[in-house]
Amino acid sequence: ILIVEGFLITTLDSAVRLNRYLFEELWKTVLPNPPAIMRQFWFNSGLSVILMLVLAMSNGWKLIWPVFGATNQLLAALTLIATTVWLNRAGRKTWYTLAPAVLMMVTTITALSYELFGDYIPHHNILLAITAVILLALAVGVAVLATKELLHLRTVKETPASA
Repeated sequence: ILIVEGFLITTLDSAVRLNRYLFEELWKTVLPNPPAIMRQFWFNSGLSVILMLVLAMSNGWKLIWPVFGATNQLLAALTLIATTVWLNRAGRKTWYTLAPAVLMMVTTITALSYELFGDYIPHHNILLAITAVILLALAVGVAVLATKELLHLRTVKETPASA
């Protein structure tokens, strides 16, 4: 039980701290000169806790969980893609990072598309639909950029150096 409690406390502390930083940055970006209260750590921490509590108590987390999962999987795929590009530039084999990256991208894009067209759009859930479209666009963009980079590196390696 002590390990579970430690995990929960650490996770909640990290979530509140990150949300606090995000709110502080948001206020600076949206408002030219935010009110003094919006610059206070306790205000932004309290706002984070209240919003988390509302989300938890309203079962709203059930709605955003699939999008959160897709975002998490896309970040993992992005990490694998970045590692693949780095390995390729270093002249090392890339199949053991490229294969999982492609698998994660394909399955995540498929699942996100299924959620978008099978659930969010038919049920008029505009916010989740917009989020899913943005995530799909980012995923396709990352895939295109990674493909271009890997193909470019391949042609550079195959082209003999001019004397």
